[in-house]
Amino acid sequence: MLKRAIPFFLSSMLLAGCWGMKDIDHVVYVHAIGVDYKDHKFIVYVQFINFTGLAKANAGGGQQKVSTAVGKATGETFNIVTDNIYPSVQQMVSWGHVKGIVFTERALKHAPLKDVFDVLDRYSEIRHTLWVYATKEPIDELFSTVPLLQASVYFSLLANPEDIFQQNSFIRPIRLNRFLADANEPGKTVRIPYLSVSKTHWEENNKTKTMLSASGICFVRHFHLQTCTNRSKLKGIRWVEKDISRTPIYVKKGKRTVASIVVLGPKSKISYKMSGTIPHFTVEVKAKGSVIELREQLTEKQLIKLAQKTVEKEIRQLYQLGKAHNIDVLNLSETMYQQNPNDWKKVSVNGKIPLEKDTLKTVKVSLSIDTSGTRKLK
Repeated sequence: MLKRAIPFFLSSMLLAGCWGMKDIDHVVYVHAIGVDYKDHKFIVYVQFINFTGLAKANAGGGQQKVSTAVGKATGETFNIVTDNIYPSVQQMVSWGHVKGIVFTERALKHAPLKDVFDVLDRYSEIRHTLWVYATKEPIDELFSTVPLLQASVYFSLLANPEDIFQQNSFIRPIRLNRFLADANEPGKTVRIPYLSVSKTHWEENNKTKTMLSASGICFVRHFHLQTCTNRSKLKGIRWVEKDISRTPIYVKKGKRTVASIVVLGPKSKISYKMSGTIPHFTVEVKAKGSVIELREQLTEKQLIKLAQKTVEKEIRQLYQLGKAHNIDVLNLSETMYQQNPNDWKKVSVNGKIPLEKDTLKTVKVSLSIDTSGTRKLK
């Protein structure tokens, strides 16, 4: 009799572990966190996601109705603010599925950000792989946008930037753990994607459709904002960024675009040489491309020469933009620190090297064309 009862008791013990579980409909899941700062107080927004129906949609069960909810609270510290969200939620809150955190420009300039990251680091539910963004948009408006065709915010740019980056590499997304590592690195300038709400490019059901857009980059040094710049002025950033997969070059002859080339996997290298006490840097870029559009009859040699000039011009314009704002956008200071800390200590002022007219001395671009379509180049 005892032998027959043992399996029953063992199965009862295994089932007991599920008694405390909450149904998915009875839990509110935080999908994104927004941080603003005003009058020495934190203003925190939370975007909630509804997982009900998401599995059905992934399995081909049809599109589910999209609903978003945004909460807001204010307090003296980041932790106090997040605690102030609980009283009015009316359901258990889970922080285990947070995909991104968005800081306003005001928060990056004035808030004690290390307090925010200290809480995120200590709270066990939040993962360090969430994405970090900046914005000047009202965060409640930012969090109220949903993807096209009424898809879930789970598939939004805020939560899944890598897919877009692989297809059109320009502004590289950054995770929280990488941001923290770079922000603590001597001489490093961190690049944070800048989100905006686009109201002019899309319509859905004959109505204007607001969409999230990665419209620029905010440069941060030691957890303090330096400036935010529109992507149109940052074309050169892709040639010195890591993990660039696919990016286009629009080749110009004078002011007219004569060709389009898609570049796959460009690689860059930055080095320097000392001239007395002044460092001179060299940026080398190697890339392979394919011709997508040719609007004027050019030989392969002519096309490559024009494309190389375009890349060099973009890199030099980027350096000049950084120099004008006293921002090391190319991370030349970090290059020197990594290659020779002693040289960096001799040259650096307040943790970074001075940016002079000829600090960026040479830009070398090596570009080859692998394919030119069915119409071959001469």
